[in-house]
Amino acid sequence: MVEDDQTIQRVVKQTLVTAGFEVTQAFDAHTTQTQLLATLPDLLILDLGLPDEDGVALLKKIRLASHVPVLVLTARDQTQDKLTLFEIGVDDYVTKPFEPLELVARVRAILSRTYATTGVGKGQLQCGELTIDLDAQTVMRSTEVLHLSQKEYALLSLFIQHPQKVLTYAVLLRNIWGTHLLQGQNDTLRVTVAHLRREIGTNAGQQYIGTDVGVGYRWLSPVTMHALLEQ
Repeated sequence: MVEDDQTIQRVVKQTLVTAGFEVTQAFDAHTTQTQLLATLPDLLILDLGLPDEDGVALLKKIRLASHVPVLVLTARDQTQDKLTLFEIGVDDYVTKPFEPLELVARVRAILSRTYATTGVGKGQLQCGELTIDLDAQTVMRSTEVLHLSQKEYALLSLFIQHPQKVLTYAVLLRNIWGTHLLQGQNDTLRVTVAHLRREIGTNAGQQYIGTDVGVGYRWLSPVTMHALLEQ
């Protein structure tokens, strides 16, 4: 959540935590870009009236780097303002003042829609010859079932849910191993990535996982969602 008003921060956080969500907070655009987005949030709640940068400008930068769902908090209630937000890629907005419980309902709705269309719910992800079933937690290359380790599968799942985005060493270690970056742990990550690359092969001769030297890794190939219909 990005909101510079500490009273609103406190009320919204308490409401979301009570509803069962984990909340990470930022008070300005700089912290949002350098720290908050690195945690790979499931949803970003963004106030447009930030002290160091206009929220619309920040939103445009976010959209260039990430597909994270965004719910905007705004005092701007003109139709053109709302149209501009949707054109940039906002998923929903709440006009101030607002009822916290309404905010929770909108958060749940966005997450439900997002999970239904990105493969976090029922469905399969297709990428080149790879088919990843996120519910069954299975991976196939063409017709061959791949036998990945738990860490390799977790790494693959994280990559394909953030295609084309650089995932830093620190982010990968925190999300897969639950640790902060410590001396020697880059070697563990590097070995796991090497094993995963060997298992999944290449896509038309190109590696699926690219290296940003000194920074991290990124998933290079397009990912397509195939929904599974309820029987």
